[in-house]
Amino acid sequence: MQLNTHWPQSKHIVILCLVLTSGGIASEAKAQPVPSEALSARLDVGWRPASRTFAGTRIFPLWEEQASFNSQYDISGGGVIDGGLSFPVWRNLALGVDIASYRSVNRASITSEVPHPIFFDLPRSTSGAASGLERQELGVHLRVAWMTDLTDWLSLSLSTGPSLINARQDLVAAVQHSEIAFPFDKLKFDGHTVTTQSETTLGWNSAVDVNLFVLKSLPYRALQRVGFGFLLRYVRGSVDLSVSDTPIEVDLGGLQMTTGLRFRF
Repeated sequence: MQLNTHWPQSKHIVILCLVLTSGGIASEAKAQPVPSEALSARLDVGWRPASRTFAGTRIFPLWEEQASFNSQYDISGGGVIDGGLSFPVWRNLALGVDIASYRSVNRASITSEVPHPIFFDLPRSTSGAASGLERQELGVHLRVAWMTDLTDWLSLSLSTGPSLINARQDLVAAVQHSEIAFPFDKLKFDGHTVTTQSETTLGWNSAVDVNLFVLKSLPYRALQRVGFGFLLRYVRGSVDLSVSDTPIEVDLGGLQMTTGLRFRF
């Protein structure tokens, strides 16, 4: 009977020790920062492989008739510089802002129809090309991101949001021809004039970002916060440009692939 009188007191002591121990472990685990809860930054370079085409036609009076020329633009792939910040807001959700710059140099095929200087309804046709036409896009991308750590050194981010895009495009504004002797049934394409148009529009973006912090095992704390990453982003938008009050709709964005450094603070 004396043995039973001490058992409840021993039981209370054991339970108290377990509670204190588990509370200490939970506090320690809660105090340890996880990578997805840290402010992060990145700096990337890459390529936009997708190509786009658009066309513009200008009509103008000549010899009391209407002349016209059509420019077919081929926008090829170009280099991309991309960087941004991500701010944690709640659990796996984060807000981010990125700035991306794209540039490519392209060409346009030009076809013209010019009235005859003497006879009505007898147009002449010419063809030529314009090279060295530059396209630039500067995008500010706002993102709502879902971030998760797949391992202690590998993380994944899925994001989407609106984009503010400024586009600068070289356009063919005029063409020059010369007459080839009487009876003026042929023309020679002499050249073209280029103008630069710039417009800003709203679009949207979606991205997948994979980050690898493979230096975490090193003893240097600064290197543990540096990693590498791969970003796949799709941007969509369009602007209305014009040549002599003739509207030209131009699609912007596309798929871009970049890679670079990742930082955690």
